[in-house]
Amino acid sequence: MGISEVQIGVPAPITPPIDKNLRISKQLDEFGYDSMWYPDHLMGWIPDSIWTPDLIPLSSIQKTPHTYLETFSLIAAHSVLTNNIKMGTGVSETLRRHPAQIAQIMLTLDQLSKGRVIFGFGAGEAENTIPYGIDYSKPVSKFEENLRIIRLFLNNPYKKINYKGNFWTLNDAIIGIEPYNKNQPPPIWIGAHGPRMLKITAELADGWIPIGMPIDDYKEKLKIIQNYAKKFDRSIDEITPAIYFYTVLANEHEDCHKMMISTHARAWVLTAFDSLFRSEGLKHPLNKILNKENVNPLTDYIPIKLERNETLQALINIPFNVIDKFYLHGTYEDVIKIIEKYAKIGCKHFILWNFTGIFNLRKYNESNQILLNILKYIKNR
Repeated sequence: MGISEVQIGVPAPITPPIDKNLRISKQLDEFGYDSMWYPDHLMGWIPDSIWTPDLIPLSSIQKTPHTYLETFSLIAAHSVLTNNIKMGTGVSETLRRHPAQIAQIMLTLDQLSKGRVIFGFGAGEAENTIPYGIDYSKPVSKFEENLRIIRLFLNNPYKKINYKGNFWTLNDAIIGIEPYNKNQPPPIWIGAHGPRMLKITAELADGWIPIGMPIDDYKEKLKIIQNYAKKFDRSIDEITPAIYFYTVLANEHEDCHKMMISTHARAWVLTAFDSLFRSEGLKHPLNKILNKENVNPLTDYIPIKLERNETLQALINIPFNVIDKFYLHGTYEDVIKIIEKYAKIGCKHFILWNFTGIFNLRKYNESNQILLNILKYIKNR
């Protein structure tokens, strides 16, 4: 696939003050980005215990690392202020809301946006469920059943739905909203990494949106999805391959490295999958703290529970080789080369989650200009 077919997504504004938030959403649309993306969180990934000005300068401006405006309300507001940009959840889960409610939200936002919302879903995280008293057992099984129910509502507007599953029973349930574009339900992309989630993606999703996956893994797992899709009698063209990168940008490559070894940047690396550390012959730095031989941050890690000293010790134990692999980083030219490599093996939609400004506010404008230059290069190919 040529790079001219690639689409570029960026982070949506997700925090107050609301006037600035709404203004930025309009600017991103005017700049011509293909999409903007919203994490659907109650809680953030940085431990409170290290959210102090001596370690994380951003804490002088933002009181807590857990400041997230509610995702679907925000998308609704941005929908009526923008004209062309797509809006995607990156990603939501299906445990905090009834699947019928999710379908109703999806169809409402599909109408408000005139068909511009992409619904990214995953199996969820411990941090957004367990502290709030939500049952986090069997997350993938629940996700699959919830997704099947959501699909029933999306594909059958005005019809009574009956369903008996392991977690839900529906009896003459109905949602009387049809998609904005008739017979074209809003697209569902799945944040899949493991074998079972890849299979669910192949059967039920319109897109695939993993986080920061190394290119060899991406190529292998995309092939798995495509092979499963054939077994489900689906065309591989029905599933959009995307990728979501944590990104650090600067005009000088070494400036990225300086930002990436900061306390704040290291704390984000605690969210990396075990496989990244194993690729360097290491164990995940949370393995002793959590008393887990194999750590899955999505299911095992609740940052608010970590104490300051143990957090700092975990951060010290992250070698630069791991940090270097975790972030998509570098200059304009560096990033273009990486996009070209992924595009060559089939990736069509790149979400460049620009962390530069939160690590170093002075680099905010510089990094955003690099993003714009990347967008212009691709649009002009």
